[in-house]
Amino acid sequence: MASHRAGALRAHVRTWRPYTLWYIGLVGLAGAGLAGGHPAWWRLVAAWATPTLGWIGGHYLSDYFDRDLDAASKPHRPIPSGALRPAAALGCGIGCLVGVGTLAVAGGWPTLTVAALATVAIVAYGRALKARGLAGNAARGALGALTLLYGAALVDSPAQWTLLSFVLAFWAHDTSSNLVGTLRDVPGDRAGGYTTMPVRHGDRIAIATALALYGLALASATVGGWVGGHRTVPLVYLVSLTPAALLGAAAFRSLLAHRTRLSANVALRGHELLVLERVCLAAAVVGLGLGLTTAGVLAVPALVVTGWTQARLRSGHEFGPSLSHLG
Repeated sequence: MASHRAGALRAHVRTWRPYTLWYIGLVGLAGAGLAGGHPAWWRLVAAWATPTLGWIGGHYLSDYFDRDLDAASKPHRPIPSGALRPAAALGCGIGCLVGVGTLAVAGGWPTLTVAALATVAIVAYGRALKARGLAGNAARGALGALTLLYGAALVDSPAQWTLLSFVLAFWAHDTSSNLVGTLRDVPGDRAGGYTTMPVRHGDRIAIATALALYGLALASATVGGWVGGHRTVPLVYLVSLTPAALLGAAAFRSLLAHRTRLSANVALRGHELLVLERVCLAAAVVGLGLGLTTAGVLAVPALVVTGWTQARLRSGHEFGPSLSHLG
């Protein structure tokens, strides 16, 4: 009985993708900080916890909707391996989204509206759009933009023009990151009838599109910090963006160098760098509104946990234990 419970817990943790969890809460905090003023502690907690809970729910639902595809291409994953029942994944996903709605009530109709839009994006992505090229990447990218707006709506009206650059930045960034993520799954997606951008147009066009979106994200984040009149002076903010830019450059340099013959492992390593990079990006924006000290206190442990969990869990989750160490 104890071993069965431990196995079930491992299946749930693998479904959560713990190496991705720390980013989205930082984006919510960034939105709360950009809204201005001195937010109450519970609003900051809600800005972190609500999108994190929704992120977990999105993973449950995505795995539920992808269960047939994973059964053919990734049978080691929790649902096709039998470690997690489909009904349990669906129930947990719905439960997380109900929790999001419950927490969103605290901010009134603005946060409820943003939470509802995010829920629609999660379901639409997992149920249909993931298999339909750039539309799926854009829907997934919308979650970052909506999370920023959610954090802002908890503190003040999200209808501030100074937020627009950052809304665009996080949408473009997360669309780019999600597109890079599809590069490692081309054979399975093609066999399962998923017409992702790499399947439809090839790796070279997909990488070029992701790079263009990433460039747009950095440019938008730079403009937002420079003209927004936030707590951190523009030059200091630009310096705080440097780690993200360097990690992003390393990821795309590797992808571009292998664009004619891109292996799944090289694609995964590129995305792993972006998973670390986006923590740095979100922390830099947190620093604009909540101060660099707060950003550093949050970013350092988030990076450590993200890096450690990626090293321990990610290759096995993507490729299975028998292939996780192949170069």
